Amino acid sequence: MKFVVIGGGVIGTSIAWHLAEEGIGQVTLLERDRLGSGTTWHSAGNITWKPLADHDASVMYAFETITRLERDLGLSTGWLQTGRLFLAGSGEVRHGFEGFDKAAQDRGVPARWLSGDEARRLNPLLDPGGLEGIWLNPLSGRVNPADLTAAYATAARRKGAVIRENVTAESLAIVGGRITGVATSLGFIPADCVVLAAGLWSRSMLQPLGIALAQWPCEHFYVIAEVAPRLPRDTPSFVAPHELVYGREEVGRFLVGFFDENAKTLDPASLPNPFSFTLLPPDWEKIAPYFAAATRLFPPLETAPIRNFINGPESFTPDGFPLIGRVADIDGLIVATAMNSSGVTLSAMTGRLVADLVTGAPPRFEAGLYDPSRFADRARDLAWLATGVSSIVSAGYLRHNQ
Repeated sequence: MKFVVIGGGVIGTSIAWHLAEEGIGQVTLLERDRLGSGTTWHSAGNITWKPLADHDASVMYAFETITRLERDLGLSTGWLQTGRLFLAGSGEVRHGFEGFDKAAQDRGVPARWLSGDEARRLNPLLDPGGLEGIWLNPLSGRVNPADLTAAYATAARRKGAVIRENVTAESLAIVGGRITGVATSLGFIPADCVVLAAGLWSRSMLQPLGIALAQWPCEHFYVIAEVAPRLPRDTPSFVAPHELVYGREEVGRFLVGFFDENAKTLDPASLPNPFSFTLLPPDWEKIAPYFAAATRLFPPLETAPIRNFINGPESFTPDGFPLIGRVADIDGLIVATAMNSSGVTLSAMTGRLVADLVTGAPPRFEAGLYDPSRFADRARDLAWLATGVSSIVSAGYLRHNQ
């Protein structure tokens, strides 16, 4: 069989590796620019275990995969296990964390509740006053997204995959309801199976076929502040769901990100072409209330110079779950897109799930959660879609962290 993967981000490279490992055919990955040049490069790179249907097995497999890449294959991902401070700003949020803690104890995960003084020793910027509780989850850390993407790509090449950068996939060829190949800037590439992992450009790629994917991009923000004291590299990351903020150490500085309410949507067609290693303009007004909440938790932020403002588009779905699976009515076409700002976290799971779907193996993960047809014709309604993704950015964040 001949496989073509469209998209050379962290999702596409993971899929290429997992498919190549199966040894069932030739795998070719197409990236229109350079690997990781779309949205992967500006990811925060956090990976945190949570006992949720879409995170539990997926994150444990991510840890397993990182170990394979680094220990068994000798490839760097930049993985650093730091643990994460879960900051409860309300009784409701603490109740959710108590459920997490019970699940952790049942599984033998050495998570624990911290006193304010213990938490401040782990992050001297934190003011624990007013918090309802602080829970330390040790199964958390971060990777370097560029390194993880390169590791997937290298592992794929070692298994025989061909990776072509600076090649644009222009259209899909369908004959008799079956995929036959991809028209590219270098000519036609025949294929028995095409996996579309083009991120926020996936929807427009399928529109000429009359297929509507229920994904739409939002502007997504984080800043990097020059704090004093500088943070040690192994400082635990944090999440504060009630305040819709998260963060971690970044080369001694402090990265603080936001999952804002009424997120700003944008039309992918409005982005410049090419949109590679590119950001959107800062929007201080949009993040102001969330940054103010972060300064109440970490007072030194109030006077810390902001060195970087990252505003990069991310694709979301109206229910907060990605789109992974076969496209109905077209044999040989699979999508893996709309990761809801969790592409790094879900990249290993996505690669494994796509490989299982292709080989017919019993899926290791719950494929029904990600069925791309679950929205049916509602995906054609752009007003409904934009409203849904605008609200899910914050609502999904609360749901996944309580």
